[in-house]
Amino acid sequence: MSTPIHVLLIEDSEIDALMIVRELRRGGFEPAFERVETAEGLEAALQKQAWDLILADHKLPHFSDVEALKLVKEQGLDLPFIIVSGTIGEEAAVSAMKAGAYDYVLKDNLTRLTPAINRSLEEARVRRKRKEAEEALRESEERYRKVVENAHEAVFIIQDERIIFFNSKTGDLFGYRPEDPVPDLYFLDHTHPEDKPLVLERHHRRLRGEEIPDGYSFRVVDRQGNIKWVEVHSALIKWQGKPASLVFLNDISDRKQAEEKVIEGAEQLRRAMEGIVQAMAATVDVKDPYTAGHQRRVADLARNIALELGLDQGKCEGIHMAGMIHDIGKLSVPAEILSKPTQLSPIEINLIRVHPQAGYDILKGVEFPWPVAQMVLQHHERVNGSGYPNGLKGEVILPEAMILAVADVVEAIASYRPYRPALGIEKALEEIETNQGILYDPAVVGGCLRLFREKGYQLK
Repeated sequence: MSTPIHVLLIEDSEIDALMIVRELRRGGFEPAFERVETAEGLEAALQKQAWDLILADHKLPHFSDVEALKLVKEQGLDLPFIIVSGTIGEEAAVSAMKAGAYDYVLKDNLTRLTPAINRSLEEARVRRKRKEAEEALRESEERYRKVVENAHEAVFIIQDERIIFFNSKTGDLFGYRPEDPVPDLYFLDHTHPEDKPLVLERHHRRLRGEEIPDGYSFRVVDRQGNIKWVEVHSALIKWQGKPASLVFLNDISDRKQAEEKVIEGAEQLRRAMEGIVQAMAATVDVKDPYTAGHQRRVADLARNIALELGLDQGKCEGIHMAGMIHDIGKLSVPAEILSKPTQLSPIEINLIRVHPQAGYDILKGVEFPWPVAQMVLQHHERVNGSGYPNGLKGEVILPEAMILAVADVVEAIASYRPYRPALGIEKALEEIETNQGILYDPAVVGGCLRLFREKGYQLK
């Protein structure tokens, strides 16, 4: 049986909207939907009826997901909001999530849509349940007691740092059997020692009426010494005329263990990828022993330039990976040309110049988390369009490739080559400084110069 669902689509493409609806039907839903693409249309649709879910494109010609989120909040609605976009940058995605979006799904990977919807609907259900419990508390203390005693989570009230009421699930969580005498409890009694400062600080801030993140997690220790992870949600209430905190604790130990396994698996994959990249770099060194270590030195310098420019850690790691194998295309160049002790002929130079394209062809099918193949393809492009293999110009060149280009030139000039002795680092820095804005990106050159002249960086 299909699940009926009312879906509001914020989408300017009717074709994309129909694709999304088709995916919903494949996922077991029977959607009743309406498509809007402006703020006015969204406001009218929200007034017209109740919706179960909002699916929004990231950016429309006259509207955006963040603007839509703001409008929904202004209406006082708590609706699951998922971004479904053809493309969205990491920073934009983070901003949207901070603004209240539940998740984002790319249009070329709509198989993620149904699981994302199911999770968002479940969380909305949990939020509604919690809100209902809080409203019941305000209406009647007796009704509150009935609700919390039948809750599936630990519920208790804290006043003056002491637990003055708790349900049976709280006793279960802290390791007390129904027949055990329970002593007076303070809310830090079962908090893990390392987490006490965080819990205490947030508790006091909440009592002062400050805004604090809801739904954070910490560890508790039951009376048998078992450590458990819990997720806390709380609300400031009045109890017998004095401020108190109504606290909901969910045991998330199983989820934490699963998350740790995922993180461990991701780290293993990262190490495996790094090992493969190092093996590929070593293969190039075997082919071109006279420049052995060139790729590693370029990779290290490029990463340090990226850090100097303030790029995030992920991009810096991607640049380092690309630097480690930026010359992998030289595997297609005859070894006698790579090690020739004299100047190359025009024909030989042209053979050398195919290596960025050859490297791209080798790497384009590898699904790195970064555009490694494109960085390798573009690391000999120049700002004024005089580079190769495609003569790209200016902003068309990837910023990461501009960093690799500077690192590559500096290392190549400073180091020994079969056809000439090492020219030294000052000659290399003079080259990039003279040609900044012409061949090389000025910001990248500035970062590189600061590394060597102000921070004492040296090629390893």
